[in-house]
Amino acid sequence: MHWRLILDPASSAAYNMAADEALLREVTVPILRIYNWADDAQTIGYFQKAEVAIPGVPMVRRYTGGGLVDHRHDQTYTVILPRSHPWMELPTPESYSKIHEGVLAAIQRLGIPAQLAPCCDENESAACFQKAVKYDITAPDGVKISGAAQRRTREGLLHQGSILLPDPTQNKALYELLGQVMGETLGFDWTLGELTESEQKRAHVLAVERYATDAWNLRV
Repeated sequence: MHWRLILDPASSAAYNMAADEALLREVTVPILRIYNWADDAQTIGYFQKAEVAIPGVPMVRRYTGGGLVDHRHDQTYTVILPRSHPWMELPTPESYSKIHEGVLAAIQRLGIPAQLAPCCDENESAACFQKAVKYDITAPDGVKISGAAQRRTREGLLHQGSILLPDPTQNKALYELLGQVMGETLGFDWTLGELTESEQKRAHVLAVERYATDAWNLRV
């Protein structure tokens, strides 16, 4: 199975979210996008109220659900699948688990002990990393290392993930090996590239007209 691998430079929060949606709108083959943030940023889930955001940290609303994610120390990635991909036939928890098997292998390659969470935390929190759900990635003591949120549309699947390593100085190594290890673990090869001209154009429009606007980010 052949994928596109996109290693993006650090970009604004609005552009990062817009690029993910642009890739979803035009997806024809599976995509793994690995990227970083040019400035301090946080994202909130599609259904969350803006009031949950951390004061003083720039915020953007994601196209996916899930909880608040502080991106000041994490490594982020996105998987985009077209409707024709066989994983689209899986229930949401199973597709979530499948992708996280690849992420888990990359975290373990760094020498970090981790596992897929067998069940959900009982605590309630608006913050993603304060509550592990089934198939999130956790340390042996239960501390959450990685989580994600998904959205399915007529175009395909958008899976936006965040990895918060115990030592953020390992983020650079994770950025460089995540694609390779996920491919080895999940059985796909990839071509390294970037957004096409059409995808870039769509992303810039979405960044300005949606993800940089109060109408999107502050809506109830």
